[in-house]
Amino acid sequence: MNSVSYFDSIAPKWNVIRSEYFEEKLKYIALSKFDIKDKICADLGCGTGFISQALSLEAKIVFSIDSAKNMLRELHNTARAREMNNIYPIKGSMEDLPLFDNSIDAIYTNMALHHVPDAKKAINEMYRALKNGGTVVITDVEEHNGEWAREEMFDVWLGFSHSQIMDWMREAGFSDIEVKSTGLKCKGYSSKGEYTETGIFIASGIKREE
Repeated sequence: MNSVSYFDSIAPKWNVIRSEYFEEKLKYIALSKFDIKDKICADLGCGTGFISQALSLEAKIVFSIDSAKNMLRELHNTARAREMNNIYPIKGSMEDLPLFDNSIDAIYTNMALHHVPDAKKAINEMYRALKNGGTVVITDVEEHNGEWAREEMFDVWLGFSHSQIMDWMREAGFSDIEVKSTGLKCKGYSSKGEYTETGIFIASGIKREE
């Protein structure tokens, strides 16, 4: 089993599983970084739509991208039931985004980057897809030593340091970069009872081209 197969297999239960890892408050911290009203937004590694559904309340369009089709199916069904007609689920990879150059006002990715093998390339892709003046908002886990997460949740990265994220964003071309702790924690137990708790950071940057 790989990461995509894992998330496809747990998609119907993901909303419950996710709620045990981190607080709902994280959504509002992420959305506070940019005025999304009538804007074109993308939610990368969207899962069942934790961020997408919140974005849809004010954004013009939300492109919800994930590599797990069952996650997208759950989001599609929820969006249809709640008449969130501005959400467009799309199957795709964060390392090769199915988005046009300079097409998105704001890109969000929540708790997904640590599943991406080439996280640096994913950040470069975010820069490519953003419009000039567009904003990226990344929320993810800080560095930890919970090795069990590699086997049980198919994490590629055991979190990130603030400097690592800042360097990647700077190299991609972002300016006005800010990386800081949210004050929130991500908590989890392995199948063997191993407990891991780590902080959650929020990173943001703006694409400013001459």
